[in-house]
Amino acid sequence: MPARGHNTAPSFSPNEPRELPRYFQELEFLFASSGVTDDADKKALGIRYVDYNTSEQWLSLAEYEASGIDPTTQTVIPYSYQDWKTAIISLYPGADNATKYSMADLDQVTGEAGRADIKTIGQFAAYYCKFYQITKWLVNSGQLGSLERDRLFQTGLSNELWIAM
Repeated sequence: MPARGHNTAPSFSPNEPRELPRYFQELEFLFASSGVTDDADKKALGIRYVDYNTSEQWLSLAEYEASGIDPTTQTVIPYSYQDWKTAIISLYPGADNATKYSMADLDQVTGEAGRADIKTIGQFAAYYCKFYQITKWLVNSGQLGSLERDRLFQTGLSNELWIAM
């Protein structure tokens, strides 16, 4: 396993919750290639690559412990690495597929593009890529219709650009 901060080490910033699944994918790739199979070792290595505050938060989760007590049956239940990972993902809105994007994300992209007054093909391409990424997910999840998507695309463009198109 690489050292923390090494260019091959996985990293995660709490300011980018959508990156959390990728962090765990990279971590699990390293587990497989390094032969790490024990859940306690996986948890310990999982906190190794994040900043201090994040590691303290993740350490405080009940699922970090080897086991807990089921409140209904009062029996000992083991917490797996997967349980811990699920608990972490639930802390970050946008980290799971159920809340990956919202209409607010789309409003932000169209608003920024509208204020930027797109003038170059590069600016247009950047806007289109961000717009497509978010709207593809929103349409597939049933949160946005294709007609509304098409209407909203125009809101990120100046009138001059729209007419020229």
